[in-house]
Amino acid sequence: ETPAAKSIICEPNTIYSPLKGTVIPLAEVSDPVFAEEVMGPGVGIEPEEGKLYAPVEGEIITVFPTGHAIGMKTADGMEVLLHIGIDTVQLEGDGFQAFVKQGDHVKAGELLVEFDCAKIKDKGYQTTTMVLVPNAALLGTMSKPHTGKVEVLEQIFNFQ
Repeated sequence: ETPAAKSIICEPNTIYSPLKGTVIPLAEVSDPVFAEEVMGPGVGIEPEEGKLYAPVEGEIITVFPTGHAIGMKTADGMEVLLHIGIDTVQLEGDGFQAFVKQGDHVKAGELLVEFDCAKIKDKGYQTTTMVLVPNAALLGTMSKPHTGKVEVLEQIFNFQ
């Protein structure tokens, strides 16, 4: 189910928002592993609702058993890592439900994971969600990301 049955034609090497929320620069994320781009450049998003959609069309290459993180790869080879929340692996899947599995092919805007923002926060974790490109070094220069309010499937950054 896509938000408002919206389908988009994905531009190459372009990341669209997987969430409705507010985009913040990755450097402002409270976990240094993400903020220092150890896992690749990208953005953080403060979600307004607990639904994570595919930010690109491609193959699901990893679904963490805990449901809090998903890896994707596009047909042209861009890798995308989606990580819901900070240290949320410690919830051991409580509050997360993944709707995809490794090997699935998804279109941009398909629902990947539902997560319970209130439960995650009640347990003391942040819901900031990272949208990262681990193999960015192969893709060229990342554009300055769109920050602030964002709707699902709005373009947030690309590589040129």
